[in-house]
Amino acid sequence: MDDKLKMAEMSLSFCIPTYNRCEILHENVLEILKCEDPDIEVVVLDNGSTDNTLSMLQTINDKRLSIYSNGVNKGFLFNILNAVNKGKGKYLIFCTDKDKFLSREIPKFKSVLLNQPDIAAGFCQYYSDSNRDFNRIDRGFPAVREIAYHARHPTGYFFNRSLINHLHITENYFDFEIVDLFPFEFIFGDLCMLGDAIIYYPTIIQTESGVMAAKIKSFGTNGSSKKAFFMPESRLHMAINFCQHINTLSISVKEKSTLQAEVFMRGLIGASFGYKNILNNENLCTHYGMQSRKIGTFEMLKIGFTYSKKFIFKNFFQVKSNSTQNILFINFLFLFLSRSIFKKIRNLFR
Repeated sequence: MDDKLKMAEMSLSFCIPTYNRCEILHENVLEILKCEDPDIEVVVLDNGSTDNTLSMLQTINDKRLSIYSNGVNKGFLFNILNAVNKGKGKYLIFCTDKDKFLSREIPKFKSVLLNQPDIAAGFCQYYSDSNRDFNRIDRGFPAVREIAYHARHPTGYFFNRSLINHLHITENYFDFEIVDLFPFEFIFGDLCMLGDAIIYYPTIIQTESGVMAAKIKSFGTNGSSKKAFFMPESRLHMAINFCQHINTLSISVKEKSTLQAEVFMRGLIGASFGYKNILNNENLCTHYGMQSRKIGTFEMLKIGFTYSKKFIFKNFFQVKSNSTQNILFINFLFLFLSRSIFKKIRNLFR
């Protein structure tokens, strides 16, 4: 088939960056290709693996599989952005090399996407109890609020290729000091200003189990580094960068303040309870190459206080900010905290 014709007809690309996970990756690719739809493709970008990744992939005889290699390891960020950039489908769906898509669920997912015009981006929910297949969210503030800046696990993130190509993602989201391991959150923010978004509910993804995570170390995160994504300082850094990106969006001051207050709260929870939960999980600690340990109440309070103080200082005093926006941020933050406290008190008396 002519390559140009193939590109025009392709509807869905599964984009998988990989490094040294040959067996798991091989299983995932075969599982996707069990779906006999000629209108899908699997794109794998190898980041200089030293195992049998390339040789195992080359044993798969299916024209819907495209295999690329960087030759040498060019870093996690380079690989995930370029894996997505190589997809030829109308929609590009991201998958890490340790998760698995369920082939029997692909036709339904593809049908939803193709029957919903003007979708810019979205994500697949894990283990949802929703009775609906999907939730469509209006572009602009509503879509940004639900989709962007949540720092979820990225398997199942999907993008409109025509729109994402206009963003030039390999050039504009490549500064690690800004995007860290979460470039798609910034991309989501920009895409959701261009079109509606979708949250897809039926289970289509089988994520890596804790036991499996413990068997293979993370190649993108070093748990002994203070820059590991789950460290409180990294959560703070990302929350500040998210807020700065929110300021670039063409939405109202009130909407910016709402998003920033929610980013603050999610970052605070991640820096404290999220950090505690990871350090309490021996499988995850083994995966990230560090020792598990308990975090007490005093350390949690200290983390929360430090995070809050630095966040407010850097957002309000180190950058030029709108005074009205700052007041609205404080008001929204107070409202969120009040609601949380009220819910806890109400639960105590049930």
